[in-house]
Amino acid sequence: MKFPLSVWLAYFEPASTEEAIRLLANAGFTQGEITLNHLRELKARGDPEATGRAVQEYARSLGYSIPQGHLSFKGGLCDNAALERLMPELELFAAMGVQKAVLHTGGGNDLPPEERRSRWVHYLEKLSAFVEGSGVTLCVENMYTLPYCTDATGIKGILRDAGGKNLAICLDTGHLHLARMKGNTTQSQRDFILEAGELLQALHVTDNSGLEDTHQMPFSARRGVDWQEVMQALKEIRYKGLFNLEILGERYAPMAVRMAKLT
Repeated sequence: MKFPLSVWLAYFEPASTEEAIRLLANAGFTQGEITLNHLRELKARGDPEATGRAVQEYARSLGYSIPQGHLSFKGGLCDNAALERLMPELELFAAMGVQKAVLHTGGGNDLPPEERRSRWVHYLEKLSAFVEGSGVTLCVENMYTLPYCTDATGIKGILRDAGGKNLAICLDTGHLHLARMKGNTTQSQRDFILEAGELLQALHVTDNSGLEDTHQMPFSARRGVDWQEVMQALKEIRYKGLFNLEILGERYAPMAVRMAKLT
């Protein structure tokens, strides 16, 4: 079973959104994920619907599409300011053809864990209602220290309490590896994937040594992610989303080296 391979656009930071799309298309990729630096760039252009449509048309002209996007997360998901930030981003994503919008919870660090969770559920409900009919599914990403979000069991509980509509899970393999190495969860990559099941609709594929979230390419970290385990489990659940490389740590190489690594 083969998965559609993609790379997030920030791999070619500081290139513009269109330039990153062109570079990835030239490297043979047909799909990708819009990420935070390019999201900020596009928001600054104004009208989210017009901007999103223009980017989608440009990508299509190169045989490229952007079915996955990473929403901003500064400030978390604990108050109305989160809605004011995220709703225009979701409008932009919908116009761009993004189907899976990756979302962090977070925020409310001064609140008791149960109150934080209650707020995440509340605002997920509101965002779920906002994207209904847009073609966008919100995919909550696992984190490595955040309570209730370090494993699939906790995230499934949040989605259940939020109503489950237009809601799914994004597995960040690097975050899960860190959470397990730091003792914040006992779930392996396989356990997480099987527990998530059909709710797993987005991936951030990234490696690290279990010490820091270094966002390396698979197989590049000592004591890193068990990739054989990941691939086998994805096949077992018949995962249908992107196999998306979130390899932020690779962007420090010169542009020519980055291109060579992809080709």
